[in-house]
Amino acid sequence: MSLQGKRTLVTGGSRGIGYEICKIFLENGADVLAVSRDRAKLDQAQRELSGLRVLQADVSTAADNDRIAEWVSGYWGALDVLVNNAGVSPKEIGGLYDLPDYEFERTIAINVTGVYLCTKRLIPLLLESDDPRVINVGSTSGVMSQDLRGVYGVSKAALHALTIASAGELAGKAAVNALSPGWVLTDMAPDAPLHPRTSAEAALWLVTQPREVTGLLFHDMAELGWSG
Repeated sequence: MSLQGKRTLVTGGSRGIGYEICKIFLENGADVLAVSRDRAKLDQAQRELSGLRVLQADVSTAADNDRIAEWVSGYWGALDVLVNNAGVSPKEIGGLYDLPDYEFERTIAINVTGVYLCTKRLIPLLLESDDPRVINVGSTSGVMSQDLRGVYGVSKAALHALTIASAGELAGKAAVNALSPGWVLTDMAPDAPLHPRTSAEAALWLVTQPREVTGLLFHDMAELGWSG
């Protein structure tokens, strides 16, 4: 699957799933920008992945998303693929109402507000592309059911809702989908059995599907329902 010349931005691209998405997209010919708050991790990723471009930014802030859009506009002039991968889970273990307020606010700020702000800033540049794509990295934890739990699940459910609304507003202009990576090995899941490369392969597959495929949730390469 060639992505030759596709201008791709991956938030949270310095490690875990984001790193593997950067890697596989570069392997398939894309021009990739990794965005992350962690300067040291970005520098390491750039050393390891030939051709990777990097930008330190915090997607939860409007000002940093303005900088991201300015970079894309200045260097590329347009954007073909946006992967909203940056995300966090609470550092403290506890139920929804057991966590400190700042943990709830931090999780929502990065997992939901950050995706909204970044996408909003980049829509004009995405619409300069012949085939614009947006992937939001969601989670089965956010599937609407009686099993929905915790601020992480709430944040991912909100992200899924944002994906549906975005797909509707951009219908006929850009494909917007969510991708659930499953239980893969990351800093948030150090005991997970699967390698994040599997999620990267699914992201690669998803951006090569027909543009009419939009407003959906996928796991691996299969569609999931928004509720269960």
